Amino acid sequence: MVSPAMRRYKIRTDAHASLVGQRTDAPIDPAALFGRQAPLRLEIGCGHGEFISQLAAAHPGEDLIGNEWDELRVTKIAHKCLKEGATNVRVFGGEAHRFVRRLPVASCHRIYILFPDPWPKAGHRRRRLVNRDFLIDLSHAAAPGCRFVFASDTHNYTMSVLANLSTLPGLWHNRYLPAGYRIDIPTRFPTVFERHKKSEGCTIAYLLMERSAETAPPRLPNAVRALPPLLATT
Repeated sequence: MVSPAMRRYKIRTDAHASLVGQRTDAPIDPAALFGRQAPLRLEIGCGHGEFISQLAAAHPGEDLIGNEWDELRVTKIAHKCLKEGATNVRVFGGEAHRFVRRLPVASCHRIYILFPDPWPKAGHRRRRLVNRDFLIDLSHAAAPGCRFVFASDTHNYTMSVLANLSTLPGLWHNRYLPAGYRIDIPTRFPTVFERHKKSEGCTIAYLLMERSAETAPPRLPNAVRALPPLLATT
């Protein structure tokens, strides 16, 4: 069901479309996409676009690519970017793991995954995006020195991501040692979800990882697959 607030994004204007990339499996060439060579930031799961639009406006000398599954949200993200005067953004619809495989090797110098769908029930956790297979593909897209930021109010998801990263020895250095994570740190551009959860009294767990120059393991050919059906009961 589409909420009344989202109905207006069923119409994608030419201005919106100028910031929206093609929903295909074709490789992405950032230089051709933006018409310049610039540092590239990536956000997976842009939600309603608050973070990426403000980040792009604050860094006009860099280019930003976002991915979001829902096409109405893709249009809303483009709308927010235009409202912020940020045209250094391209938003792509589609499944996130498939999208990451479209990116050139070592192309990203910042990666953000903020509040991905937590699938908190034990029987549904296999549906979480940030598993080891996904992190291998993300490691291919990350350039040496790339900073990877992850945040979730579901702390066991954050710990799961940290555990999965530990199975890729030498690829990522933890910048939040000794604990390995931080709780409720200040953020410059909080998302709607982050503000909402903090207003409810929830605590947020954050990771900050830095990509090394080590070669990533080979991509797994069958890592991108259809999600299994939800269990009837949990």
